[in-house]
This record gives sequence, structure tokens and C-alpha cells, in this order.
Amino acid sequence: MHASNGNKIGVFEAIAYCIGDIIGSGGNDKVDKNILGLSLIIWSVGAFISIIGALVYVELGTKIRKSGCDFAYLSHVGWNPVASAFLFVATTLTYPSILAIQTMAFGEYFVKGMNDAFDLDMKTSEAAIPRLIGFAALLPLAFINLFSLKKFAGRFQIIVTFVKLFVIVIIIGTGFWFLVIKGKTQNFHNSFKGTTKDPDDVVLALYNGLFAYNGFDILNFGTEEIENPRRTLPIAAFCGIGIAAVVYISMNLAYFSLLTVEEFKASDTVAVDFAAKTLGGFHYAFPFLIAILLLGSMNSTIFGSSRYLFAGAKRGIMPGALKCAHPISMSPRAAVIVEMCVAICISFIGNLEQLLNYMTYAIWMQRTVVQVALIYMRYKKFPVPKDSIQNPIFIPILFLCICIALLVIPVKNASVLVFAKKPLKKEQKL
Repeated sequence: MHASNGNKIGVFEAIAYCIGDIIGSGGNDKVDKNILGLSLIIWSVGAFISIIGALVYVELGTKIRKSGCDFAYLSHVGWNPVASAFLFVATTLTYPSILAIQTMAFGEYFVKGMNDAFDLDMKTSEAAIPRLIGFAALLPLAFINLFSLKKFAGRFQIIVTFVKLFVIVIIIGTGFWFLVIKGKTQNFHNSFKGTTKDPDDVVLALYNGLFAYNGFDILNFGTEEIENPRRTLPIAAFCGIGIAAVVYISMNLAYFSLLTVEEFKASDTVAVDFAAKTLGGFHYAFPFLIAILLLGSMNSTIFGSSRYLFAGAKRGIMPGALKCAHPISMSPRAAVIVEMCVAICISFIGNLEQLLNYMTYAIWMQRTVVQVALIYMRYKKFPVPKDSIQNPIFIPILFLCICIALLVIPVKNASVLVFAKKPLKKEQKL
């Protein structure tokens, strides 16, 4: 699929997709059991690892300018069986599961907002109502993805990203007002007191942090629909990670200006609880604002998953009907519709949380194999475009070591494998 220039997204849309996929993509804004000091370290380490990963995927995206991300890269080196296996798992389980969780989280936030604003008693624990509301949001999102990426879905992504950053600025600004002007620093005394000494807890926290930064490779799924990948990919990826790192660290500082450690740990909707303490009547709007920004995460997931499925269909791995694309906009319409339908079906599975835990492990396994493929390409001197980006060889080797460590540690400590105890809650903890 080679979209015309009028349908390719530029730098601003690309940055919006990265921010949308990283912030609120299933990550949370706190690192489970850890208090402030260790949490800030974990967020910083997670950002560093993600930057290393982004460097690798920028190199891959500028050397192999095909849509499909890991599938395209593994196919390029001829590792078709492995590429096909990862493709099947990702397009039938991983990304539909993520989209289903995001969809239900949208519904739960909307229901919470209705309950708070109008004194209703709709039960979010009963999945039917949030699920139906989520579907009502998912269908229009899928619809706009059936047309020009730049003119419709890309512009929508920019709008919801501005809303997302607006909400975040309100939270951070309010927190720093209480922290700096009002002198609410009592929760920062002894920031490392009570820090866990259990290595499993630290690894668990790091997994959660990395899950929150997941999305630095979102543009690699649709490389053929991006203007000037040599310029756009690195700008968008590093802006996304940089903004996410500042947001995660600043929001944790803001929360602790008023919330105690116990309140922070106990809350499933930290942003909403923080707004209720600080913003008076305006806090009633917060669940709706967070629901709106979740639309950006859903839109990013639709973009990535549909292009992944489309790439597999073009290579003959998936049914040929799925390579159907609009002749003008080149939107992979069949793939968009199928991924949406699979997500809806998966949303009825009883234990989505546990499924996503193992699928996230599969993502890191996939990235490990891709690093081996990149090093193999460098060793065999595969022909690449002259203007492609090439990192020093230690960058892919370092990321390979990190990926291997993230695979070995959960096997050694079985309890760590189930690292995201309640991903649905994580989606709610913006």
C-alpha cells in the first residue's frame, strides 16, 4: 500500500499518534506498590529503555520502508514462519485485546461521569452498560478510519491529543500550585521510606513502567502512509517518549502534593480523585474529559492493528480479502472492520486481563527476535536506502540484552509474569 501524498500523515499527525498510543495506551500513571522515590526512578529508567527501543525502530523504519512493523522486518530477512506466527497472535489476540480494554475503559469513565454529574446509580461493575457505551464510541472511530488517514483519522488524532494534553496540564498545574505556592510538601518527606527491598516488586514496577511507554513503534505499522519517514519517524518517536516521560513524572509529583501514599495506592482513578480534591465543581467534567482522551488511544490502536493485518494479507499470510483497500485514500477498510469486530468479540471474554498479561510478554519476545534480525541484517550487509538512519551497533545489541532480560526474569520469577494484575484498572488510572 502506497498512499498518495495527499493521504500521508505529516509530523504533527505522527506526533499525535505517538502521544496517543503511549499516554493512556494501557499504561498507568503510578507504579503499583512503590512510593514516590522509587516510582520516579522507575519512570526514568522506563523512558531510557524506551528511547533505546525507539532508536532501533527508527533505524528499522528508515531501512525497511514497508508497513507492518515487526512482520515486515522479519519477512524482509526471510524469517517468514516466525513473522507469520507473531502476526497471527498479534492480530487475533494482542491488539484486539488492547482495543477491547480501551473501549470498555471509555465506557466505564463515561458511566462514572454520568453517575457523578447527575447523581445516577449505573453500576460500572456490571459490564453491559460500559461495554455498550464503549461500542458506541468504537463504531464511529472505525468509520473515520475507512477514509483518508490525513484528512480524517489524523486530524481527529490531533484534536484528541490537544484535549489529552489540556487535561494533563490542568492536573500538573494544579498540583504544582499546591506544591510550590501553598507549600504542600509533607508527602515528599522521606520519599524513599518504606521502599520495597523485594527484587520481584522492582521488576514488577519496571514492567508496568515499560507497559506505560509502549507505543514508540506505532508509526512503524504504517510507514508507507507517512510523509518522509527519514525525518518524521525520529521526530515523532522522541517527541512522544519525551512528552510521556515529562507527563508521568510531573503527574506523580502533582498527585503527591495532596494525595497521601495510602490514597494514591488505593485509588483506581487517580486523576478523578485528585480533581475532586482540588477543582471543586469542575471535577465533574473530568471523567468525560478522560473518556475523550481515551478515544485517541483507541484511534491509535485501530491504526496500528489494521495496518499490521493488512501487511499480512498483502504477503498472503492472512486471507486475501483483507488486503482490500480504498482505491483513492488507500485505507485498509477490510482490515479496519475485521479488527474492530474481533475486538468486540474479545470484549466478552471473561478474563481479558490475564490474556493481555501473556500477550504483552509475547510482544517483548517478538521485539527480541526483531533485534536479532536487525543485527543479522547489519552483519550480512543487506542493501538499504542511502538516506536511512544507522545507529552504532551497540544500540541494537543493548536493546537485545534488555529484551532478553525482560523475558528471562519473568520465567525465573513466575509471579512477575502476571505483572499487570488489572490492566483494565490501569487504563482507568490515567
